[in-house]
Amino acid sequence: MSQVAFHYDPPVQLDQNLWEIKGRWKNKFGRRMTVVRLNDGRLIIHNAIQLHEDELYWLKSLGTVSFIIAPNVFHCSDLAWMSHHFPQAQCYAPAEKRKDFLDKNVDIKITEQDFPKDISEFECIYIKGTKISESVFIHHPSKTLILCDLAFNMPQVYTGLSKFFMQWNRVFRLGPTKLTRWIFTKNIGELRKSYEQLFKHDFDRVIVNHGETVNQNGKALLKAGYKEIFG
Repeated sequence: MSQVAFHYDPPVQLDQNLWEIKGRWKNKFGRRMTVVRLNDGRLIIHNAIQLHEDELYWLKSLGTVSFIIAPNVFHCSDLAWMSHHFPQAQCYAPAEKRKDFLDKNVDIKITEQDFPKDISEFECIYIKGTKISESVFIHHPSKTLILCDLAFNMPQVYTGLSKFFMQWNRVFRLGPTKLTRWIFTKNIGELRKSYEQLFKHDFDRVIVNHGETVNQNGKALLKAGYKEIFG
């Protein structure tokens, strides 16, 4: 079995043509890779993580890996690894990270400007006003919003002072954190407009990178979390 940087759980099917793999990380936040299969059999990998051979074979059995997405400036670490296993796939990352892949022989397209707009079932939405350049995605057939760091939904895995800080940061419910508001926002007006536009879309399930997926009533919960932080 091939070596990987961090352990992960087996793939879980959330809906038709939608899967997630929940991975460990160097901290208690963990992380999550999402796999979407389009109607034509092409696969989209969101927030790639290193996989053992069994899961690589599983991916190949689902369809053709065609898109690999690094959702923001903080989560690009395993895109090159996945690209080397699926060299035919188009790779997408924020503009700020493109130069980082030059020495890795990975041709990066800019997510916010280059991601195809003619895939009716899978929509890319660039969220303006942040320092992390995150694009979010909606899988329309399953009414699923796929986020990375623009919302957390952590279980109670912290103790002591860490738990106190995480409670203050509001990571234990679905929504943006206080650090998003006070550290990672560069234009609050643009960010508010982006969120308000996002809420006009039809989605129910919300997938986050850090924490648990919300399979029902996700839009209402996310909106409540947003209003708590941004008013």
